[in-house]
Amino acid sequence: MGLNLKICEYGCGREAKYQFKNGKWCCSEKWQSCPANRERLKQQTIGKNNPMYKRKQTSEAKEKIRLKALGRIPHNKNCPRSEKVKEILRKKLKGREPWNKGIEAYSCRRSIEIINEKYLFFSKIEEMRYNPYKPLEEREIQVHCKNHECKNSKEKDGWFTPTSRQLEARISALENYGHDLSYFYCSQHCKDTCFLYGLQNDPYEIKDNKLPYTSTELDTLNQLVLKRDNELCHYCGEHATIVHHLRPKKLEPFFALDPDYAISVCERCHYKYGHPAGSECSTGNLAKITCSVESQKFLNQSLENI
Repeated sequence: MGLNLKICEYGCGREAKYQFKNGKWCCSEKWQSCPANRERLKQQTIGKNNPMYKRKQTSEAKEKIRLKALGRIPHNKNCPRSEKVKEILRKKLKGREPWNKGIEAYSCRRSIEIINEKYLFFSKIEEMRYNPYKPLEEREIQVHCKNHECKNSKEKDGWFTPTSRQLEARISALENYGHDLSYFYCSQHCKDTCFLYGLQNDPYEIKDNKLPYTSTELDTLNQLVLKRDNELCHYCGEHATIVHHLRPKKLEPFFALDPDYAISVCERCHYKYGHPAGSECSTGNLAKITCSVESQKFLNQSLENI
């Protein structure tokens, strides 16, 4: 037994259990964990600073660091840059699109005409005007505060200038998600005192809840149509799980319970023919607008071609 005992070769005198690639034996799985090595490293660093930071950097070394850090955000934005570095940055960034491309329409100093042309749904919901107390060169877009008791609200014929971030959030909520959220508020006090802040919908919004059908009646129609069509897709003949209305419920709600204008479709054909991509009836736009006559014509042509 004693003849087979191996001693750690790193100086701690303990029994060695691990052999490394260099042939040495150690008491720990890693040589840094050996007590002798740990004590040796500790003595080397007591009362001494890291020698890497004590070494003074030459101008050549500093220039190499600058070139290596090209494109990174400096810790001091106002630090001067040499003409050589600026020229390298110009060549590197040449042809790239700016990071704020497409955000210029959100700025309060842009024209209302651009916003109305680019964001149709937003322009129908929100009322805008230019600040009448500033010249045309310094025009500012103004909107109403959502707090009904504020002097800048629509109810009191008031206006205020929102920030670019407020315009961006409101446009994104309406255009991208179809949600009536991210209202305009002129101050934090208006947010805290307005009960609409934080709600998922606007109770003051005019909604037509008097539909000519109930959800129970609609479920009954769906089961009837699926049973009539033997749960087969009208387009491809595969298993159908969805009932599609040839006359959209949002456009013609009185035909919602008419089985003559309902067909059974599978999920793939429902989005391909019922909600064609790029049209106003697509899944992205259906939540915020009703189907148009052009989309209905597209569907009718698809039915004729089958």
